Amino acid sequence: MHMIHSAAAPAVKHYANLLVLIFLSFALFSPLYAAEEDEESEADDTIYYELSPPFIVNLQTDERRMRFLQVRLQVLGTPSAIEQVKTHNAPLRDVIITSLSAQTRETINTPRKKKDLQNKVQDAAEEVLEELTGNKQIEGLYFTNFVVQ
Repeated sequence: MHMIHSAAAPAVKHYANLLVLIFLSFALFSPLYAAEEDEESEADDTIYYELSPPFIVNLQTDERRMRFLQVRLQVLGTPSAIEQVKTHNAPLRDVIITSLSAQTRETINTPRKKKDLQNKVQDAAEEVLEELTGNKQIEGLYFTNFVVQ
C-alpha cells in the first residue's frame, strides 16, 4: 500500500500541534485563574453581622421622666472586616453607646434625623476601626430596630 504525501500534511500537523498547545495552556493556567478569581470574589463578598445585644441608652432630656432608646444594629463588611468588628467589639460598642446617648428625643424624631444619626454612628465606628486597625473596614451600618420610650 502506498501512502500519498501531500503538501497539506505538514500544515495539518502544525495546526494539530498548535491546538494541543492551546489546550495545554488552558488546562495549565485555568486552575491558577480560577484560584485568583475565587480570592477576588471572596474579597468582594460582603456579609451582615448583628452587633448584639441591642443598644439601650438613656436619652438626654429636660423632663422628669426618663426616655430610653433601644437600637439594633447590623454592620456590612467583608468576612475579614467582620472579624475585626468582632475583635474590637468593646471599643465599637463604647463609641456607639456614647453617640446614641448624646441624643435627645428631638434629635431623632424624623426619618431624616434618624438617618443623620445612623451616619454619625457609622462615622464614629469607622474612626475607631481605623484607629485600631489602620483601615475603616466596614462598608455600612444599619439600624434594624429603633425604639424610643
